[in-house]
Amino acid sequence: MSAAKRGAWILTIGDELLRGEIVDSNKSFLSERLLQLDLESTRHVSVGDDPAEITEVLRQAVAKARVVLISGGLGPTIDDITTAVVAHTFDRPLVRDPEQVERIRSFFAALGREMSANNAKQADFPEGADVLPNPVGTAPGFGIEVDNSWIFCMPGVPRELYRMMDEQVLPRLQRLFSTDQVVRSTLLRTFGLGESALDRELADLSDASAGISIGFRTQFPDNLVRVVSRAPDEAGALRELERVVDEINSRLGSIVLGRGERRLETIVTELLIAGKHTVAVAESCTGGLIASLLTDTPGSSACLLHGVVAYSNDTKIRELGVSPADLEAHGAVSEPVALQMAAGVRERAGAELGIATTGIAGPGGGSEEKPVGTVYVALASPGGNSVRRYQLFTERSRNKQLAAQIGLDWLRRQVLGLELPDETFPRLRDTRQAR
Repeated sequence: MSAAKRGAWILTIGDELLRGEIVDSNKSFLSERLLQLDLESTRHVSVGDDPAEITEVLRQAVAKARVVLISGGLGPTIDDITTAVVAHTFDRPLVRDPEQVERIRSFFAALGREMSANNAKQADFPEGADVLPNPVGTAPGFGIEVDNSWIFCMPGVPRELYRMMDEQVLPRLQRLFSTDQVVRSTLLRTFGLGESALDRELADLSDASAGISIGFRTQFPDNLVRVVSRAPDEAGALRELERVVDEINSRLGSIVLGRGERRLETIVTELLIAGKHTVAVAESCTGGLIASLLTDTPGSSACLLHGVVAYSNDTKIRELGVSPADLEAHGAVSEPVALQMAAGVRERAGAELGIATTGIAGPGGGSEEKPVGTVYVALASPGGNSVRRYQLFTERSRNKQLAAQIGLDWLRRQVLGLELPDETFPRLRDTRQAR
C-alpha cells in the first residue's frame, strides 16, 4: 500500500444533502465507527447527483485514502447513480447478480407487493465486487479494491447504513487492516455537564503512553464520552478500558446515564419495566414529549399507565384536580401547580409514580419574575412529592427537549434511589455555556 495513503475519506451522495433538505448524520456515524479500528477519518465530502463531480472526488479519494466509505445513490430511481459511476470511473463493467435480484423480489413479496422492473438495477455491481447484503432494505452494498485502496458503497438510509456498516463493513476492515495493536472503545452517555466541563473533569485520563484517548461530542441534550484503549493484545486493551471507565464513573457519578448508544428514554423505560414500576405523566410545556419518548421503547405499556397534556388551566383543573385558587394566586407555571399536576395524574391513573412539567417554553409569555425558560418539574411518589424550578433557554424547542429530559432523569434517579437534583444543579449552567 502506498505510504502516502492514510486514513479514510467519507463521501455522501445526493442533491438533497446539498440543498439542506436532510441533515447528513451519516458522516459522523461512519467516522465514529472507524475509530473503533483506529482508522482516522481525514476527509468528509458531500456531492450531488452529478457523475463528473462524483468521479472527480472518487479519483482524489483513491489517491489519498486507504479506505473510502460512500453512502447514498444505491436506490432504484434515475438519480441513483453511485454504482454506475463507480464502475465507469474505475473501468469495471457492471454485472447483474441473479441471487440479489431474487432477494430483492422476495423482499417485496414479503410486503405483499410486486417488484417493479427498475429495482433490478440495485443488483448490478462492478465486476469483482464483494456484495454486502442488506437485511432491512432493497439496496445491497458492495466493496471493491482499487489501487490498494478499498471502496465500500452503502445505502444512504441511516438504519440500512448502520446495519451494513456494523455487520458487513467493519469485520472486513478489521481483517484488511489488522495491526500489531488491538483497539477497543466504549461510549458513555452523560446528562449533566457540557463538553468543556467534561473535558476539565477527565482531561488527565488521556494517556498516549498507556494507549488511552478520550473524546467528547454533544448529542443534545446529552454529552457523549468516547474512551479508546490501544494495547498489544485484547486482554490488555480491555483491562485498561475498564480501568478508565471505572474512574470516569467514580468522578462523574450519577450524571453517567449508561454505556453504549441507548438514550435516556430507553434506559428509563427498561428500568421501570424491570422493576415493575408504573408511571403517569402530566405535561404542559413539554406537550406530551415525555410520554412520546417513553413509548418509543417496545413494552412501555407495562409501565406507562396514563398521560395528560394539560395545556390549558381548565384541563389542569378538570383532568388533574389542580386548585383554581392556586392557579389564580400563583399562575400555571408555579410550584404548587406542578406538585398538584404530578399528584393528580398519579392518583387518577393509580400509578406508583407521577411526573409533571409546567413552564414557559417561549419565545413569548415570559415576565421579569418568570422569564422564558422557567420550568417546574414535579414528582409524586409513595415516599413523598418533590418539585424544582429550573431556568433553561430562550429557545422553544430546546426548552421542550431539555424539560422532558429532566423529567426522564428524575424517573431514572427515583428508580435507582439517587438524589434528585436541586435548583442549582450545575448541569444546566454548564450545558448552556458549552453550547
